[in-house]
Amino acid sequence: MHVITPRSFCAILIAAAMANHAIAADGDLDPDFGDGGFRLSGILDAYPNPIAGTAVQADGKILICGSQAAGVDSSDFYVARFTADGELDTSFSFDGRTTVDFDGGDDICTGLAVQPDGKIVIVGTSAPHLGSNGDFAIARLNSDGTLDTAGFGNGSGKSVVAFDLGGNNSDQALAVALRPNGRIVVAGSASTASNGMDFAILQLNTDGSRDTAFNLTGRVTVGFNLGGIKDDQAQCVAIDAAGRIIAAGFADHGSPGGLDMAVVRLLPNGQPDPDFSADGRATLAFDLGGANGNNHDQAIGMIIDRQERIVLSGAVDSSPTSANDPQAGNLDIAVARLQPDGSPDATFGIGGKTVVSLDLAPNGADYGFSLLEQGNGRLLVAGTSLGLQVPPAYEYGTVIRLRPDGLLDPTFGTVGKRLYDFEQSMPSGQLFNGIAAQGSKIVLAGALNVADLGHADFMVARITDDLIFADWFE
Repeated sequence: MHVITPRSFCAILIAAAMANHAIAADGDLDPDFGDGGFRLSGILDAYPNPIAGTAVQADGKILICGSQAAGVDSSDFYVARFTADGELDTSFSFDGRTTVDFDGGDDICTGLAVQPDGKIVIVGTSAPHLGSNGDFAIARLNSDGTLDTAGFGNGSGKSVVAFDLGGNNSDQALAVALRPNGRIVVAGSASTASNGMDFAILQLNTDGSRDTAFNLTGRVTVGFNLGGIKDDQAQCVAIDAAGRIIAAGFADHGSPGGLDMAVVRLLPNGQPDPDFSADGRATLAFDLGGANGNNHDQAIGMIIDRQERIVLSGAVDSSPTSANDPQAGNLDIAVARLQPDGSPDATFGIGGKTVVSLDLAPNGADYGFSLLEQGNGRLLVAGTSLGLQVPPAYEYGTVIRLRPDGLLDPTFGTVGKRLYDFEQSMPSGQLFNGIAAQGSKIVLAGALNVADLGHADFMVARITDDLIFADWFE
């Protein structure tokens, strides 16, 4: 009789881990989730947006938000919740889905966050029907998907805040972060009298009212004023360990079409932080193309890593001409890392910057919309890549993995890159705009075409990750 000793038991576990690794590679769809690794939310009239909210609750349930058509040229906030194993959660608004209407016009949801008590904050923009005068729109849901009319927005569960600085008064909320004390921070842009845009930051009390301890009015705008038409916009936001607000996006620096990645750090009271790049503002230019600096570079996703460094993801233009039309430029996935003082981290990539090209079509557009830091310091970046508009796919969901030094991780996919085609239409198109950890699992959220290219749905997917085993050998 063979006796299994602790040493031989360990060997059995390692052998099993190696066998599992051979069967399921990092980034494979998890067959135990949804329908073969993914699940649709079940609608045909979704409005996909590169910027959207994704969150995993403490119980493993997955929340996504976006917008759904609500008539001719109008839309509502849309929220769906899935169980931990990828089914629509019937304890959330009966069928796992709910919508929020602010004014009967265009309501576009772009951010989501979950409070410790399980309530759900959703943010975006509400504009009149076919109008441009948009305002920041915030709603809070109870954990069952109903509006929090008891504690938020003066009995409505909703709050609308205007900056109205001039121009077309088009204010857009694009991201949300929660403070430990429950206050809500929303970032986006506000139009100015010159018809440009500034970064716009709003802080609300827990009941949805403006926090007047934050810059007296609860609102702050920051302009980079680098030139051009001065279009500066925050597209992501986070709160660091010191309670400072970090917002990132792009700053216009010239015409035609020149944008740089841009970052702002504010003190908890809303004032610019002088310890961050001297005046609270930092820009990062990739300028890979030959357009004399007028290339289109922007940050779309952001995290603060375990060392309090700021990691940005987005797209940079490497085309030889200026990017008046970013879709016509050769956009590549861009990841940058800044030190806590706002300077580029020289230990990451080349001078703090990494660029990854998939180019599925000649000069195709590649985007990195969302980031996740793994326990070993590696970075996962989720996004999309445009190919030729012919079968089997013209737009793939993409995930790349970078090592802590910013180089592609060759142990993931094909030299650090993975493509996903869910084949729900022909040709098919899909994007990932969110990525989050679900315990030891990795959840992706996004949108795809269903039935044909004229209809879209939201989706969640889960991929495998065997780094828990790889860490034993590193």
